Amino acid sequence: MASPGIFSEIHDPSERVRQLCTYACKVDIDEAIPPKRYLRSGLEMMRMAKVYQEEGNYESAFILYTKFISLFVEKLPKHPDFKSAPQADVSAIKKKVVASFASAEKLKAKLKERYAAIEKKRQEEEKRIQEELARKQAEEEARRKEIEELEECKRQEAETKWLEEQEARLQELKRQEQERQRQQEAATAAAAAAAAGIYSGAPPNLLNNQIPSAPPGNLSYIPNDFGGSNKLVDIDSQPAGAGPIIPDRDLKKNLVINDGPSVISPLPSVDRTTKPPAYDHFMSTGSSSGNKFGLRDVLIPSDLPRKFLVKAEHNTLKNVETCAFLAGKLRQDAFMITHLILPKQTGTADTCVAEDEEDLFLYQEPRDLITLGWIHTHPSQTAFLSSVDMHNQYGYQAMLPEAIAIVCSPKFNETGIFSLSIERGLVEIGSCRQKGFHQHTKNPPLFEDSSHARIVDTEKIEVADLR
Repeated sequence: MASPGIFSEIHDPSERVRQLCTYACKVDIDEAIPPKRYLRSGLEMMRMAKVYQEEGNYESAFILYTKFISLFVEKLPKHPDFKSAPQADVSAIKKKVVASFASAEKLKAKLKERYAAIEKKRQEEEKRIQEELARKQAEEEARRKEIEELEECKRQEAETKWLEEQEARLQELKRQEQERQRQQEAATAAAAAAAAGIYSGAPPNLLNNQIPSAPPGNLSYIPNDFGGSNKLVDIDSQPAGAGPIIPDRDLKKNLVINDGPSVISPLPSVDRTTKPPAYDHFMSTGSSSGNKFGLRDVLIPSDLPRKFLVKAEHNTLKNVETCAFLAGKLRQDAFMITHLILPKQTGTADTCVAEDEEDLFLYQEPRDLITLGWIHTHPSQTAFLSSVDMHNQYGYQAMLPEAIAIVCSPKFNETGIFSLSIERGLVEIGSCRQKGFHQHTKNPPLFEDSSHARIVDTEKIEVADLR
């Protein structure tokens, strides 16, 4: 199934449909496969597209219809052997092409409508997300502002407290300074009075001697309680009426007196940072399956191998290979094998060839069956794909990438379900033109277990023996 999200990165509905058309038209043909095989497979493409359309998977249906048109209108007519293709098959395909154009146009309109609805929903969701984001951002901004306001309040409270503490200390310093000045004035006055009484009548030269208890002249020592050196101040040089000598202070800066170090701490700092776009094929639809390369599941009824071996027993006893076709239906983007068809055939110990594939076509057509692979026995060998088997498998897998090859080995009681590896097997076998048994790369092998194939017990196989 094409993923509902294929090209989902494209929002314009019309452009998205154009990209689907471009993807669907990337169809290549293998000139080694006869046109008749493509013509028959084209009818199966139409069956698959019809199933997708009925299931409402318009994207996958549109891709298949577009691939069908591109394949049979543009690509297959360039095949070297196209003119030799059965005209009845060509005529049948031409009628299908006309019908496909009409179906593709209807699906295109439905897809545009669906994509427009998806885009509208996407825009509404995007708007909701943006509004939700804006709401969260607004809430975060409100919380941020609330935290900043709280921090600012704390900072202002801390600053006010600091200023009050500094003012109180300053007042205390003023008081101490006034007290010191008062004591100094009293001491000076006492010293002057004492000097006047002791030295009265003494020789003038004695009056010039320094009095030890006081500085010479009218000087005063101003002690520095802030860690600097004391300062000698001429009291007479101070302006008249001046109060006690107090250094200038800037309460909002570090207080420095007499070039001494700071003793009043700066404002407390506040930490403002603390806050509370797979494997492509002409029958593929861009599936989003979880299988390797996006291959759709192939469901195999558990009773298929046993019923086939019963039909092959007669040949097995004679050491002759037996082959049959696997056919089925597309259901919910998975292939269900419903029919085991044994055609007329000839075989040897290591080969088996269907003689009349027309009988197969006549059986499948009215039942709307899709060819999903083949099954054959190795009467005396293990289960593997020989070079002839790999070339045969290439024809199936080139038509439908999910096609499988089942090999039953009665002698060794083995059953293998194989596919050519997409990275190497399809490439090497597709480019090989040798016939019969021949050598191919063995390491790594060109085939592998089919990881997309599953055994189920819910269905029973229907056997059609056309021999």
